[in-house]
Amino acid sequence: MSRLHVIVHPVKKEFRRDKCGFDHSPADDFVKSQWQSRTKSVAYLIYRWLIALFFTAVVIDSMLEKEEGSSSNFWLYFIYLTNWGVMLCMLTNILGAILVTTWHFHPEYADKLLNMDSLTSPFVIYWSMHIISLVLSVVITIIYWSLLYNAAESSLNATNVLTHACNSIFMFIDLLIVAHPLRLLHMFLPVTFGIIFAIFSFIYQKCGGLNRRGKPYIYHVVDWREPLNATLVVIGVLLLTCCIYTILFTVYKLRTLLYRRINNASYYFPTTAPYAGSGEKSTANGTLPKTVKGTGIQHSPSGISMVLGTVNTSAGYDNAAFTKSTEKLAKY
Repeated sequence: MSRLHVIVHPVKKEFRRDKCGFDHSPADDFVKSQWQSRTKSVAYLIYRWLIALFFTAVVIDSMLEKEEGSSSNFWLYFIYLTNWGVMLCMLTNILGAILVTTWHFHPEYADKLLNMDSLTSPFVIYWSMHIISLVLSVVITIIYWSLLYNAAESSLNATNVLTHACNSIFMFIDLLIVAHPLRLLHMFLPVTFGIIFAIFSFIYQKCGGLNRRGKPYIYHVVDWREPLNATLVVIGVLLLTCCIYTILFTVYKLRTLLYRRINNASYYFPTTAPYAGSGEKSTANGTLPKTVKGTGIQHSPSGISMVLGTVNTSAGYDNAAFTKSTEKLAKY
């Protein structure tokens, strides 16, 4: 039963009301790596810009790429889901790099971020874009190589690999590196994005739009001249999106579990400390004997209080480490 509880409880928590929205604490999880040990990391800053530049280069390369027998109309580039995906990856990672850069070089912004009660718009936008681009890149890779790729019509060149394979590989690696979470109920974001593209493809085809090869559809598997088949394909892709999201959510949970195992974190909870004159002493690890009742504050072995918030100076607890002002730190 205990093992079942370990599996079910984290999933059950995902359906609580507070998991429906876009609030998250601490907010600096969006500008940090899961694996960095310090508040700021030059390595993570460099990584964010490298991946942003990579996707920018992929978008430029895909825009300049010309296939034999395809139309030279530049604007047809924007009708394909693949290109929507790589452009979204580019914009997501550029925004992420800007946020990390601001966090790294502007201390006043970092202080404000740590004291925020809720996420500001840039973080909500980045979080949403990251979720969509992550799932979309994996779905694009699976759909392209299983249904769309035709060796007779499409060349297996660098552009094809970059836009249909490397996109998902790099975004999956990013999932393993970032510190911010995935929430199960945010599955609606990539699903909604998929519905939007399906509606766009329907309107585009009904308005007489052609693809780069002059065919009256964007993708042959979603040909709205056969509405039943097209609808079934769309539903199938949306179900695949849900499955992919669930798998990625599991990977996120495994990432956080691995992080806790590696760091072997010990947490001190604000429980109790003995009354004066009780005659009982704390154990070596800072906890109390079971027979001792206390005052409501417990200290770690270092003597630093783990209770955050207003410090009760009348009781003799004045810990400058937890003050919101830097005035008290000046004397140190």
